Amino acid sequence: MKHVYLALNWGFGVLFLLAGVLSLIESPLAGLCLIAAAALLLPPVRNFAYSKTNQELPVKARVVSVFVLFMAFGFFAGQAQEQKERELAAQRAEERAEKAAQLRQERIDHFNANREQIIASVEKAIVDEDYQAAISRSNKYLVADDKKLEQLNTQAKGERAAIQKAKKTEKLLSELKTIPVEKYNKNRNLYQRLLKMHPNNELYQEKVAFYNNKIEEEKRKKIAAEKRKKKIKSQFSAWDGSHRNLERVIQKSMNDPDSYDHVETVYWDRGDHLIVRTTFRGKNAFGGVVKNSVKAKVSLDGEVLQILDQY
Repeated sequence: MKHVYLALNWGFGVLFLLAGVLSLIESPLAGLCLIAAAALLLPPVRNFAYSKTNQELPVKARVVSVFVLFMAFGFFAGQAQEQKERELAAQRAEERAEKAAQLRQERIDHFNANREQIIASVEKAIVDEDYQAAISRSNKYLVADDKKLEQLNTQAKGERAAIQKAKKTEKLLSELKTIPVEKYNKNRNLYQRLLKMHPNNELYQEKVAFYNNKIEEEKRKKIAAEKRKKKIKSQFSAWDGSHRNLERVIQKSMNDPDSYDHVETVYWDRGDHLIVRTTFRGKNAFGGVVKNSVKAKVSLDGEVLQILDQY
């Protein structure tokens, strides 16, 4: 076991020493950490320290020290690598800037030497309505800060934008022709896009306002319908579906109200009122259980307005 321990100390000690010496170039602090760790491991160094101090560092203390030094090596080596990467990035940025400046100057020199031909080429592209070519040719030499070239570039971009705007407008108008009027949201969204491109167009303004009103009207109708539905639903029992007020009217007219047994209730919505039919069982005057139905006219608030039929 002693020979294995000794071999490990020699192996790791030499490894740390070599690595530390090599690391001194990139990061002196990281290299010194590995060299110090090697000194704690190599037997000759430990023997020399013992001969001078007559004291030996315990094994556990040496292990902890080597571990701490190795962690410190990783920290300092990482910092050195980050610094190197920053310097490399700065160097590349500087090279790109120099290259861009050189290219800029080359374009300025070329434009100044061939101004008339370049201007004429851009003007011809505009006359031929090849606005993309005019923009590409003029963009290349805008660094020369030539007023005439800048004017032509702006003109070409404006003409191209107008054509693109006209095409987009035509496409939206064609799409609108295929959409039914009752598709309020879709119509409104398309007219809003048209109005954004043509903010002073009165027709588009009117269409957006029209569909906004329709959408709001639909919302109000939906809210009113939901409220009405809730109001009607509240008249009926959630347990068996019976109409509460009609049930009370029926029980009052029965020979034996306690024998009332609900079977089924259905209703028909007539707009301003409901027609409700309740089928039930109950004892007649002779004590026999019979099945009956009552049909009544009921208000939207649940009030029984009229008994229409009994059978």
